[in-house]
Amino acid sequence: MAARKKAWSPPQKGWLKFNIGVDWSVRNQRGRAAWVLRDTSGRVLLMSPAYKKQKILMRLANIERWRFLKEDSHTNTEGVSSKSVTKGRNMQLYVISGPLVWLQDVFESEEDLPFVSVIEVYMFGLCSVCLKRYQIGEMIQQLNGFVSHASRTRTSRGRRRASTTVCVQTQLAPSRTQRIMEKIAVGGEAGGAGGAYSYNALKRLDNIWSNICTQPKGPQETQQIVSRVSGLSQDYAMGNNLVGTFDIAVCGGTLGIFLATALCAKGLRVAVVERNAIKGRDQEWNISRKEMKELTEVGVLTEEEIEDVIAAKFNPNRCGFESLGDIWVEDILNLGVSPAKLVETVKQRFISLGGVILEDCSLSSITMYDDLAVMQLSKGDILSSRLVIDAMGNFSPILKQIKGGRKPDGMCLVVGSCAHGFKENSSSDVIYSSSSVTKVADANVQLFWEAFPAGSGPLDRTTYMFTYTEPQSTSPSLEDLLEEYWKLMPKYQGVSLDELEILRVVYGIFPTYKNSPLQAAFDRVLQFGDASGIQSPVSFGGFGSLTRHLGRLSNGIYEAIGGDLLDSDSLSKLNPYMPNLSASWLFQRAMSAKQKLDVSPSFTNELLHVNFSCMQRLGDPVLRPFLQDVIQFGPLAKTLGLVMLNKPQIIPSIFRQVGIPVLLDWSVHFFMLGLYTFLSAYIDPVIRPSLEELPVKTKFQWKRRLEAWKYGAGLDYEL
Repeated sequence: MAARKKAWSPPQKGWLKFNIGVDWSVRNQRGRAAWVLRDTSGRVLLMSPAYKKQKILMRLANIERWRFLKEDSHTNTEGVSSKSVTKGRNMQLYVISGPLVWLQDVFESEEDLPFVSVIEVYMFGLCSVCLKRYQIGEMIQQLNGFVSHASRTRTSRGRRRASTTVCVQTQLAPSRTQRIMEKIAVGGEAGGAGGAYSYNALKRLDNIWSNICTQPKGPQETQQIVSRVSGLSQDYAMGNNLVGTFDIAVCGGTLGIFLATALCAKGLRVAVVERNAIKGRDQEWNISRKEMKELTEVGVLTEEEIEDVIAAKFNPNRCGFESLGDIWVEDILNLGVSPAKLVETVKQRFISLGGVILEDCSLSSITMYDDLAVMQLSKGDILSSRLVIDAMGNFSPILKQIKGGRKPDGMCLVVGSCAHGFKENSSSDVIYSSSSVTKVADANVQLFWEAFPAGSGPLDRTTYMFTYTEPQSTSPSLEDLLEEYWKLMPKYQGVSLDELEILRVVYGIFPTYKNSPLQAAFDRVLQFGDASGIQSPVSFGGFGSLTRHLGRLSNGIYEAIGGDLLDSDSLSKLNPYMPNLSASWLFQRAMSAKQKLDVSPSFTNELLHVNFSCMQRLGDPVLRPFLQDVIQFGPLAKTLGLVMLNKPQIIPSIFRQVGIPVLLDWSVHFFMLGLYTFLSAYIDPVIRPSLEELPVKTKFQWKRRLEAWKYGAGLDYEL
């Protein structure tokens, strides 16, 4: 009997479809059922057997309306299969939802799914457990009607089958997050992390995060954006779509515009390619004045322009951990900067310097020739340059190609809001924890807070809730975190949610990797900003690290262009190994909640409190750099020594929390941090005077090496 072609039919918009497959083997006297719940796009939300009873109950608790529909069995075939189970004595269930290649042959070889009266028992059990607050009797009558209508025939294999199947369609009650977000007017969304505010954008990002969590470890097949062709570009026809030839093309304009402007100020020909419009988001960035001054030193902004983009100033600033005591500091991350104003000011300066901007235009491919990189853009335009700067962030397609689609080692998940109605609104929280490890969805998480006054009004306040986690199937979604945020934020801020007007809801995911920053993998391509991994693993924004490294990178790129040092080996010297950055990985591990806790739920708060208390005792030279994500050997060594003296009993818990391999790896970076400190302090002054006498390439390499010592030891930071 030839199997019919599978043709799963999606439910109506706003509904979910619950496909059920049941098989009974007369020969083996075995029966099993399999099911899958999907939305209108076919995305799997729940399926057997991956979800335990409690998780099913939790996820289905908000279902508002149910209805039963009669369908031909071939429309159910693609949804679920239980038949292959009853062919033998294997009691596992299998569900197909598209990408399970290893099961594809099994499903393609099977005939139409059967339907037998066992489904009545299965469905009645589900209804009686999950749907007590609904009209169960009425639905059972409908289901009985469908079952009695199904005509059954016996096959030669001793199975009962039907030409009709039942699917259940459900409509979910909107979550609190959805209700809040759909009440907020959303204007034009900006590029970059945190630049989108709509509920649809949240669901898109959650889908990306879900795919990261469920993908297997190791390299994956990715789109090949960058390719290499031998010969000169002039030997290959580019057509009439050539926009121009530049020294540098920057892909990704939201933060890339800062580097582009610094390079343009040095007299280089620069173009910026941005898939959206180059604009900053409405939500403020909090930053310190020292970091803003870096922008004036490279010629990106003037002092007057910096004052103009500062939307709010606030002091003092708190660090606190679950009622263990608060630590207050002054002038740390105490400025609220308007990204919309800041990016627009830098954009206009870039244009005034002769820079070229291509907006609403994304990168399709890059072909490397011996003399140029030729970029194919989405609108059919072609742009060529001597060097391509990849400033497209954590999800750059070039970055995916280099990493082979590997999943990140860690992730920082951030949710939050800007709201109106805070009467007490003069100070900020740099980092605050109001609870020990808690459960969100199916995952243990340690939640942290950051909050500061917003520049839009004296009663407006920006609040972030964030956590560190490993990408895994049990990780909470951003919407899960937002649901928790609405519960916890009022108590944390001391205000009722009913008293607040939510102006914006913000969210983001920030991947981290143990081996950062990223070395150049291609000639004529250099990663910048978040794409390079230059930011701290415990930071959920790359703007501070961007300003810190902007002068170093703009000078190095200018020299690379001047000396035609654009091979991957030379470009890698611009993103060198930095032990202080690698040492920060331990801190993220210590601040991440393990799914199988082998330490006290309050361990992270206790560890952070004793560390911050020790740093406060040691004074500003120790505490202030750390709060700005700068790790230095001397302050770190002093802090660790004081912690071991003050609370030696916490050391065994540190070993259990982070693990011996991570500690051994960290010890190597700690040693290198000390070595880089020594080299920068004592060897750099001896070598530097003789650099000008060296050949161009050798001088370039040594200058980059000296910078790596200085920045890798955190000695670029000055109080």
